[in-house]
Amino acid sequence: MDAPPAVLPVSPLSWSPPFVSHVPGHSVRASRTTSSIISLIAVCLWVAGCQSLPLSTGAGFATAQPESEALDSGNRESNSFAHSSRRTFPAQGWWCGEFEEWLAPERAERGYAIVLPGVEGTSFHNISIARGLVDAEFPGAVEVRDWTTGHWPMFVYHLMALERNRREARAIAEQIVAYQDRYPGRPVSLVGHSGGAAMAVLVLESLPEDRRITQAVLLAAAIAPDHDLTTALSRTDRGITNFYSWGDVPHLVAGTLTLGTVDRKHTVSAGAGGFVVPTDVSAAGRELYATRLQQVPYRLEMVKSFNAGGHIGSTNRKFVTEWVAPRLAHSP
Repeated sequence: MDAPPAVLPVSPLSWSPPFVSHVPGHSVRASRTTSSIISLIAVCLWVAGCQSLPLSTGAGFATAQPESEALDSGNRESNSFAHSSRRTFPAQGWWCGEFEEWLAPERAERGYAIVLPGVEGTSFHNISIARGLVDAEFPGAVEVRDWTTGHWPMFVYHLMALERNRREARAIAEQIVAYQDRYPGRPVSLVGHSGGAAMAVLVLESLPEDRRITQAVLLAAAIAPDHDLTTALSRTDRGITNFYSWGDVPHLVAGTLTLGTVDRKHTVSAGAGGFVVPTDVSAAGRELYATRLQQVPYRLEMVKSFNAGGHIGSTNRKFVTEWVAPRLAHSP
């Protein structure tokens, strides 16, 4: 019988894991892969940040903020209705230096538009919405109001945490009341994207019965199409405009069928196919649907405004300038 093959000693310095392939170019490819992963992580952190913003407690709008984020005493008094007007690294949106400018007292005198981000929180997408409004010379105050935890990897939690989202909606409703008390008669608008569009509906439902805003604009809304809008519509003067697109299949068809909508229904979202009137709505409710709900389906001409019909197309700065901003009222 042949003797078993000899086992040669292996030097610790020469050993390498068995899954490492000793082939030419392997180390180069591994290096490139590692660099790509690091670059992706860096971009994600740059876009979204990794620190939450101070959240409203729902008990009012004099919530204390860190001294580093506070405005000077004059500006702080003038825009005390705002949730956050300055953000520092690593808070989401830290790279945008325009938040304070958008909330300047002279702008607040002429109206107030609240931009509600999607489930990712403050990002380039919703900052693009705000910039589109400003580009269109909307003269009122503009606030990107982050209703999430401020941690973008928790986007699924932001989508599913209905009770938490309702609490945040009540806090934003209180914020609107604070603005209206300080600037009576000025127009107030909500512009929400994706989960933020669903939040806009929850905010309207949270307003006191004796309060209304001017209008709400929903972009790619992650909310059920048969959600009863009666209360939300009754809290507006000009109604709700819903931009929707069947091209938004990954997020608002497959995504919400699988993970559900913000109002916790596993269905195609209203941001894909539009709203429908629920069968049990009263005659008065049907009248509200008929007079205060405007639905805008995706059109090919929107490509000229860099909206290809996908989930983030409606957040494009040019699209907002040309299609969304003209719908917002403001004081002269």
